[in-house]
Amino acid sequence: MEELLKSLDSDLVLIEAVVGEEKIELHAKKDTVEETCPYCGAKSKNVHSVYRKTISDLPIQEKMVKIILHKRLFFCRNSDCSRPLFSETLSFVDRYGRRTNRLTKKIKEIAMNMSARSAKKVVNEGITNISDDTILRILKKTEDRS
Repeated sequence: MEELLKSLDSDLVLIEAVVGEEKIELHAKKDTVEETCPYCGAKSKNVHSVYRKTISDLPIQEKMVKIILHKRLFFCRNSDCSRPLFSETLSFVDRYGRRTNRLTKKIKEIAMNMSARSAKKVVNEGITNISDDTILRILKKTEDRS
């Protein structure tokens, strides 16, 4: 399980793995001392708080994978910065995303050649739980970037 996390981000550390009949939960945190503010570029070691963020990933052996990240919220010490707080940045998920980039890519591949409702049925059978509206938003986002 540790290798799975390291393939997403080399700084992730596995805290706990919970394997159930239908899903696998990986509790993880980023093992860095300081983070860079995405708004001003200043480095900070001062942690404000920690919160949990659940992210879906590709299935393993037909079990849905949920990564529960223990994300830290940092104080930005730059007095000129527009934001006094910022959270850890993750390379494998969009800023407010609930899915890994590789899961989103897989959903796009499935949905490109069928209707959103048909794609929803395929995706919900063991990959992840998702609505047809979310599939349409993913496809629209892809179209907007082109």
